[in-house]
Amino acid sequence: MKLGLCTTDLLPNTVDLIFKNLQQLGCEVVQLSFASFLETNFIPDGKIEIPMDVSPTILDEIGEKSEKYSVKIKVINGTFNMSHPDKSVRLEGIKRMENLIKISHELGCKIVSLCSGTRNSENLWAGHSQNQSDAAWYDMSETIKFALEKAEKHSICLALESEAANIVDSPQKARRLLDQMESGNLKIIMDCANLFHEGFAKKENVRPTMRQAFEYVGEDIIVAHGKDIKESSKIEFCAAGEGIVDFPYFISLLKNFGYKGDMYLHGAESEREVEQSVLFMKKVMR
Repeated sequence: MKLGLCTTDLLPNTVDLIFKNLQQLGCEVVQLSFASFLETNFIPDGKIEIPMDVSPTILDEIGEKSEKYSVKIKVINGTFNMSHPDKSVRLEGIKRMENLIKISHELGCKIVSLCSGTRNSENLWAGHSQNQSDAAWYDMSETIKFALEKAEKHSICLALESEAANIVDSPQKARRLLDQMESGNLKIIMDCANLFHEGFAKKENVRPTMRQAFEYVGEDIIVAHGKDIKESSKIEFCAAGEGIVDFPYFISLLKNFGYKGDMYLHGAESEREVEQSVLFMKKVMR
C-alpha cells in the first residue's frame, strides 16, 4: 500500500509545483483534481467539479511532471451533482464526465471518483430534505447508468463513496446501488470519516461502524481515503490523526478484505496539517 494525497488538500498551484510538493511530502500516488492546477483556470461552481475541457498542452505537462517526480496518477476527480433537481445540470455533468473519462484513459489513470449528489441545487456536498425520496434515487441511479456506459468503453472504474449529505449516505445504500447497477466498473471509495452522521461521531461507535461498513462493501473497495472526524455531535472533518478514526484498524480491515490499492490522505486544511497527517500515516502504515 502506497501513500498518496488528494490534491484538493493543497492550495492551487502550477502543475510543476503540485507534483514537486507531492514528491517532497513522500507521496508516490495521487488523486488529482483539475481545479488544483492554475493552468486550467477552472473553478468548480458547486454543481460540477469537472472542467469542460483540458488542453492537450496541459495534459502533456501533467503526464511529464507525474513521471519526472515519480508520482503516479491513480485517481481523478469526476464529481458532479448526479441528482441535481435541474436535469440540464445532470446532462452537462454526463457530457463533461464522458470527456474526463477519455482524458483519464490518456493519462493512464483507471479510476474516476463520483459523488452521488443531493437535491441541494447550490452545493453538491450539502444535504436536502428530499435526498431520501424515490425521485432523487431514480435521477441519481439513471445518471450513474449513463456514466457507466461511458466508463465501460474505456475500461475505467467509477468510484463512489457514501456521504452523509448525499443520496448514498451509508454503506447499506452503497450496497444497494452496487447491486442495482450490476457493473464491475462501479466500485467504492472507503472514507471512514464519512460513515458517521450527526450525533454518532463518538469513540465507542468507531470500530463497530467501520466493521459494519466493510461487511457491506469491503470486497468492492478500490480507493481508501485517509480523512478523519472529530468526536462531536456535529460532523467536523479533520486531517488524519486529529480525530477518532482508528487508522490501524482501518488498514487491518483493508488487508483482511483483500484491498490492493493505496491510501490517499484527505481532509487537511493547511500545509502544516498536510505535513502532520503524512507523518502520522507513514507511522501507521509501517
